[in-house]
Amino acid sequence: MYMDKKRGFSLLELIIAIAVLAIGLVGVLQIFPIGLRASQRAGMMTKASFLAQNKIEDVKLAGFDAITELPPKIPLSGKDGDFEWAIKIDNISLEGVASSDDMRKVVVTVIWPERNTTRSKDFITYVIK
Repeated sequence: MYMDKKRGFSLLELIIAIAVLAIGLVGVLQIFPIGLRASQRAGMMTKASFLAQNKIEDVKLAGFDAITELPPKIPLSGKDGDFEWAIKIDNISLEGVASSDDMRKVVVTVIWPERNTTRSKDFITYVIK
């Protein structure tokens, strides 16, 4: 009698293929938490940037005279959800310029919690009379 040789995979080949796929899948799954943390960090940085931009716009809308008075007519610190912010307004001295009283440096510092620490970022702009 003649036996027809059947084509296909043996059980051993299938077990090895499944083991290789499982090892690869475990490696890929370990990358997901890293990507998730990076995404959350980027989201918080974006929110901090939006908050800082809003505070800078508040300063600009208040006008130059409002920020040169003591105390300024705008709030200089506050809290917005998880974010704390502070505004610092400094005089600028420029060499070679007769009067630099018409320019102020505005620094908005935003602080927020991140995992077991806090992060902060300074956003700087200049306001001219």
